[in-house]
Amino acid sequence: MQRFAYNACFVLLLAATLAACDFFDPGTVTNPNSPSTEAVLSGASQSELQNLVTGLEDRHRNAPPAVTELYGSFGREVYAAFASDPRFVTNWLGQEGVTPDAEFFADGSAFDTPYAAIKQGNFLIEAVNNTDAVDDQERNGYIGFAKTIQAYQYLIALNGQWRGPDRNPPGSIRIDVADPLNPGPFLGYDEALAEIRGLLDEAYAEIGNAGDSFAFTLSEGFAGFDTPTTMRELNRAIAARAAIYAEDWPGALDALDNSFLSLTPGEASMNEGAYHVFGSPPDQFNPLFYPRNANTNQILMVHPSMIDDALPGDLRVERKFFERNEPITNGDLPGVELFYQDNRYESNESPIPFMRNEELILIHAEAQAQTGNLGEAVDAIDIIRETWELNTYDGPVNEEALIDEILFQRRYSLWAEGGHRWIDARRYDRLDAIPTELDGGQVFEKLARPLSER
Repeated sequence: MQRFAYNACFVLLLAATLAACDFFDPGTVTNPNSPSTEAVLSGASQSELQNLVTGLEDRHRNAPPAVTELYGSFGREVYAAFASDPRFVTNWLGQEGVTPDAEFFADGSAFDTPYAAIKQGNFLIEAVNNTDAVDDQERNGYIGFAKTIQAYQYLIALNGQWRGPDRNPPGSIRIDVADPLNPGPFLGYDEALAEIRGLLDEAYAEIGNAGDSFAFTLSEGFAGFDTPTTMRELNRAIAARAAIYAEDWPGALDALDNSFLSLTPGEASMNEGAYHVFGSPPDQFNPLFYPRNANTNQILMVHPSMIDDALPGDLRVERKFFERNEPITNGDLPGVELFYQDNRYESNESPIPFMRNEELILIHAEAQAQTGNLGEAVDAIDIIRETWELNTYDGPVNEEALIDEILFQRRYSLWAEGGHRWIDARRYDRLDAIPTELDGGQVFEKLARPLSER
């Protein structure tokens, strides 16, 4: 079982990556017992390049679990019942008039953490472009992989922003961050999204010129996506997600045609995809794992509406939600008893998915509905329903009704996988449908940029 391997060079590079809270702080960390960052970025050996790949994969896994807690709270998929700080409830749920500002509590997972992975990707790209240890095909593989992961991370940061009523407000995130001393401008939502999609297309072409195999190895989380051919399929899966954010429905279908989409029912088919892997020290544990029935006041809990709104017999309720013997309570949620916790992970070393076939099927359904191919959309919906032991769809067959159904299925199929419900509700102007009665809070439209990035 392949986990992450660590050495002094790799640790040094990551230390430099996160040297300060401000991503664009040019300060560096030096270690007299290890090679300098500059030494690795010029004339790197293949083993040093492998360390950079491993470092990128490590940074890649940090943001999605964290935004599951943050964006998941915004969308009332979960309650972060963390007694260590009341702001996990009061701020994240918008109680007492709290709104996201430049110093909003614990939102670094949505900004600083993705950019740490992006910076690690830039380290890798620079190192590969400044070494003779690889040939052109191998170089394309490294760069295409790095850009694919960077694009995924840019989407995480962009999901904290929104286009607003004018569709392209003056600033959301930076895309050009290769030079931390001279970063590019903040781009509007749609402009940034177009840049991300372009980055994915660049990566797709580069991986296509990488030969039959990569010159580096990946963890078991990329099993099935560890060759140029299969990595291109993963790249197109991410591109399909970006396309529906851009409301480019034909583009989403085109991307799916070259992805790992399989319109096949069954739990194995749903769970086919790419994963973040975890392990025991010196690796890190799965941050979303909580022992069942644990006696704790630090636990991520299922929002009660997920149970109340579930369809009778939906197997996803059993698979994803565990009913505790004793409820969890929180002083900032008076009168609320939380009975259900996450049931997806068997241990603290269980992997966390970051791109699954089930999402691709639902993207396929949405894009088909939006392009008028209603029968194809129903067929895809029924693949999901059949898998989870629900009857076939028997509602109205029109665009509005099918989008309602698809969003409902996404709510359960993609529960706690990065905050899809909040993102989906915002895409369709349905934030007011997210329930706030239990907590008395509000649903935010977007985050403010951190103070350090103003």
